[in-house]
Amino acid sequence: MRFIFLLLGILSILYACNEEITVGSSLLEDGAIDVNYTDTLALTGKVVESNRVIAYRSSSSSTNNLYLLGQLTDPVFGNSSSELYLSSRLENTVFPNFDTLSIDSVIMVLPLDTLGIFGQDNAMHTLSVYQLRDRLNTEDRDTIYADEQFEIEATELGRISKTISHRDSFEIFSPNDDTIVRIPPQLRIPLDTSLWHEIANDTLISRNDEMYRDAVRGFLVRSENSDNAMLGINLATNSAASIQFYYSADDTTHRIYFFDLGTVRSSYFTHDYSGTPVETSFGDSLSTVWYLQQMMGPNIEIDLSSVKDYADKVINRATLELFVLDEGSPDVELVEELEAYYINDSGQRTLVFDKLVQNAGTAIPVFGGELESRDIDGNNVSLYSVDISNHVNLIVSGEIESSKIIIQASGKLSGARRTILYSYNSQDFPARLKLVSSNP
Repeated sequence: MRFIFLLLGILSILYACNEEITVGSSLLEDGAIDVNYTDTLALTGKVVESNRVIAYRSSSSSTNNLYLLGQLTDPVFGNSSSELYLSSRLENTVFPNFDTLSIDSVIMVLPLDTLGIFGQDNAMHTLSVYQLRDRLNTEDRDTIYADEQFEIEATELGRISKTISHRDSFEIFSPNDDTIVRIPPQLRIPLDTSLWHEIANDTLISRNDEMYRDAVRGFLVRSENSDNAMLGINLATNSAASIQFYYSADDTTHRIYFFDLGTVRSSYFTHDYSGTPVETSFGDSLSTVWYLQQMMGPNIEIDLSSVKDYADKVINRATLELFVLDEGSPDVELVEELEAYYINDSGQRTLVFDKLVQNAGTAIPVFGGELESRDIDGNNVSLYSVDISNHVNLIVSGEIESSKIIIQASGKLSGARRTILYSYNSQDFPARLKLVSSNP
C-alpha cells in the first residue's frame, strides 16, 4: 500500500509540472503594459529672427546687471554691436557751493564685469560719450527694448582710446582719503567740463534732482574698437557706475562728488548678417544647420506636431537633443544654456518648464538645457539636452494649441555668445526628440 501511495504521488507531481501556469495571468491580458522607446520622431524646424529683447523694465524685481559695449565681427554671424544708454541723477548728499571752488576734472566711471568677456581680451577700444537730446526715463512707460535708439547731441563729451582688460585692477589717488587706493577693473572716460560748469554754478540745478535730470538728460556710450571685442559693464545696484566730479578749494584741498549713473539704462543692439550663412538660413526648413545667438541674434523654431501621433500613449519622458557643430576654436564662446517659449492662446510668449521639483518645500521650475559633453560611438560631442516631457503631454492632450516652440539662447541681453547646431536634416548628429512612452 505504501508503494502504491508513493507511486500515485510521483505521478501527480509529474502531471502538475506539465500544466500551464496561470497564476497572475489576469494581470497580463491584452491590455498589458507595453513600454516603447523611439528617438526618430520627425522634427521640422527653421532659423527665425529674434523677438524684441527687453533692455530695461522699471517694474521688474530683478533688473539685469551686465550690459554690453563694443563690436564683434564673426565670419558666420556677421557684425554685431552694442551701445549703452545711461541716465544720471544727483546723489543724496548735498552738492557743494561753488562760489569759492573750482572744477579739476569730471570722469565717467563704468565698472567692468570680470565674467563678461566676449571676443578678445586686452583689446583696443575707442570709447566716446555723447549727451542725449531728450531725458532718458520711463515715466510714460516701464519698458525699453534693445532695438530702440535715442537721439544724441552732435558734440562729444569725452573720448579715450586704450587697451582694456577685464582682469587688471589699478591704482588711483583718492582725494577724499588723501591716499592711493587700488580699484577693480573699470572704464574711466574723462568728460569735457563745460556742461558741469553750468551745473556747478546754478544752484537750482545742482540742488534739485528733477532740474538736474532735465539739464543732463542722459548719455550714450559707444565703443568703436579696432580689435574684435565686446566689454561687459557691471551695472548692478551696488556697482561703482558714476560721474566722478573732482573739485578743489585751493591748490591742496581736493574733493569728489559722485553723480549716480545708470538708474535707467538700456542697450542698443545691431546685427548685420549681410553675405553670411546666417542671412540665407532664415526660414529655410531644409537647412542642415541651425544658428543661435545672444543679443538679438537668431532663434530656432521647432514644430512638435509629430507627438500628436502618440495621443493613445502615455508619454513618460520627452527629451529634445540638439547637437553642436564643432567649429574648433571660434572667437566667441558657445551659448552656455538654452531656454524655450511658446505662444499661448492669448498670443503671449510663455516660457516652457518641464516640471516643478520640490526643493526644501519650494517648487522650482526645471528645464535643463545646459551645454554638456557626451561620448557617442567614440566621438566626444557637445549638445544641449532639454526635458520637455510636461510640455509635450500638454500638446498631445490639446491643452496647448500651438505645437511650435522657440529655442533661444538664455540671457540674450547680457551676452554675445553664439552656437551652430545640427538640424534634423543633418547626416552627422541630427536634432532629435527622444520619447519613452507606454500604453495607458
